[in-house]
Amino acid sequence: MYKRRYLSDKIKKALSFFPVVALVGARQTGKTTLVKEEFPDRTYLSLDSLDIRSAIIEDPVGFLSAQKGPIIVDEAQKAPCIFEAIKILVDRDREPGRFLLTGSANFLLLQKVSETLAGRIATFELSGFMVCEALEYPVPIFLQSCLYAGHIDDLLDMRPNQKDVSIDALILRGGLPPAVLSPNAEVRDMWLENYVATYLERDLRDLSQVASLGDFRRLMGLSAMRSAQLLNISELARDAGLSTSTARNYIQLLEVSYQIRRLPPYYANIGKRLVKAPKLHFRDTAVAMTVSGLSRNTVIQARHPYRSALFESFIVEEIARLLGLLGEKARMFHYRSHSGAEVDLVIELGERLLPIEIKSSATVSTRKLGGLRQFLKDFHGKAPFGLVIYDGVDLLPISRDILLVPWNVII
Repeated sequence: MYKRRYLSDKIKKALSFFPVVALVGARQTGKTTLVKEEFPDRTYLSLDSLDIRSAIIEDPVGFLSAQKGPIIVDEAQKAPCIFEAIKILVDRDREPGRFLLTGSANFLLLQKVSETLAGRIATFELSGFMVCEALEYPVPIFLQSCLYAGHIDDLLDMRPNQKDVSIDALILRGGLPPAVLSPNAEVRDMWLENYVATYLERDLRDLSQVASLGDFRRLMGLSAMRSAQLLNISELARDAGLSTSTARNYIQLLEVSYQIRRLPPYYANIGKRLVKAPKLHFRDTAVAMTVSGLSRNTVIQARHPYRSALFESFIVEEIARLLGLLGEKARMFHYRSHSGAEVDLVIELGERLLPIEIKSSATVSTRKLGGLRQFLKDFHGKAPFGLVIYDGVDLLPISRDILLVPWNVII
């Protein structure tokens, strides 16, 4: 069953102008399905096929020139010579939409793109399903409204799209299409276990020669347990029994294969000592749960402390996907000072800042919002108000510049 991806419209618009468009993302996010369903009239070439890959490696310009009409090249990074060939062909004829590429390895694909196709290509990342895609309702506009509203009173009439699913169910299934579309939890969990095994045994080998898959798997699990925490490479290396350089390399591999997100710190010259370490987020909460080794029932039903980390990472990733889809040139950060003031997420759009605290409880104590209040005080000229996203039901102001927002309003 094909669920239409909202990124399709942006891809089609880019194909009407750019000669090359690339669609990148983690394995199993639906890239191949999207390009086949949305562009059925294009010649489809998969470099997973040894025959096609060999033909391209032998004579990339000649092979591509022999194809009729616009072309899809799936898993383009598996034959790096193709990028130079595409550059040659595009420079001969810059007809819009000639090549639509897909790739699962950010490290390989984007490096070649930057070297050979600069100015000729538009690149999009396809993540797992957004909640609105999986449940098939319109893209929420609340976040976009927050980035332009002058006061929280402008937002009080907004209401969520109806969602007949709990946040815990969303966290457990994550966003990868096969997991979302699984007929039941048993099949979903079986698929997730196999996804992790395939990632370790196949995808990772495409990216780098890892000396020990066991060491990498252990670090991956420890990283999942540290989701929504500051990234401390030395501590992670010690706990995994690895050298700091090896741990740093493994973290980079997790990032370039779209398994984790490093949220950089926000800092400005305001005379404060700030923590400048990035914050680590596992991008798919179902995968994080799978590699953590913890029981799903224990974490969710017993309200394990890890549940709050997964809640935060889930919200952060949904917001990142929304910003990408809405086309906002926004950047995401976290904020923490040495004195302990912290904000889970800071969105920067031009000169505008939107600080967001993320709480996994159904009630929020105003005493625990000191970091948000301090941020609003320090950046009052750029941040007119802040949000607290929580696991409750009421959209209401708790002060003149802080708005309490149920999770299902923002995503």
